[in-house]
Amino acid sequence: MTHAKRCLAGMLLVITFVQTLHAADFSDFFRNVGEDFTYLATSPTRLDTEGALWTLGLVGATGILYWQDQNIRHWFKDHRTSTLDNISPIVEKFGVFGVDLAFLAVYGGTGYLIENDKMKETALLSLESFLVSGAITVGIKGAVGRARPDVGGKSDFRPFTIDLDYTSFPSGHASDAFSIASVFAGMYDNPLVGVATYGIASLVGLQRLYVDRHWASDVLVGAAIGTVVGRTVVYLHKEKKDSAYVIPLVDPSAGRYGIMVGKSF
Repeated sequence: MTHAKRCLAGMLLVITFVQTLHAADFSDFFRNVGEDFTYLATSPTRLDTEGALWTLGLVGATGILYWQDQNIRHWFKDHRTSTLDNISPIVEKFGVFGVDLAFLAVYGGTGYLIENDKMKETALLSLESFLVSGAITVGIKGAVGRARPDVGGKSDFRPFTIDLDYTSFPSGHASDAFSIASVFAGMYDNPLVGVATYGIASLVGLQRLYVDRHWASDVLVGAAIGTVVGRTVVYLHKEKKDSAYVIPLVDPSAGRYGIMVGKSF
């Protein structure tokens, strides 16, 4: 199956899955996508000391990898084997747009069939993270216009291009994989889930280096975007679920006044 057909199949499965939602759920989903995208887009204005340090750390690590990109590329090219050549296409599928969408549709659909709220929530949040992360990644790709390693040098940039050979930075496969992995890790209080999901996402990132389609710095930034988006989506979801609310109660005819305090779970 070609990449285009996989994408189409994944999108059809997601549409089928989303159509099983109640109208309120459907509306909430798209409202949350918009709200969370806005929250992430404006997050630099809310950076605290810890956030600033993490950002500086990411910039520093990206700079180091950029400096070593060519050496890392040569290392992977020198360590190709027939076994890894056979495994590589399998690993790649975990970061393919259509395959990821299909997985989320099947996982969420199964949750609806067996009435498992955790599975339904995780699938919807993963889809939200996937879409937001993808939008951010695509935007940066087009603006930066970095050449893929099998096309040009690490410092070959053509900003604001539509040439797919110049959409290396950041890695979309890594962004997609980590956007889903971080949601699963955040939704399930089980270290094994985190190890498994982040482990698979990391393999996707390494596979992009192995097949010479991305520089190491591309993969790092793609993974960072997916992780930050996924963790933020889970955080905001839990904040909304645990938010308290106050409703005024007024009945002038009976002379009754008061408030009702509630909390959503």
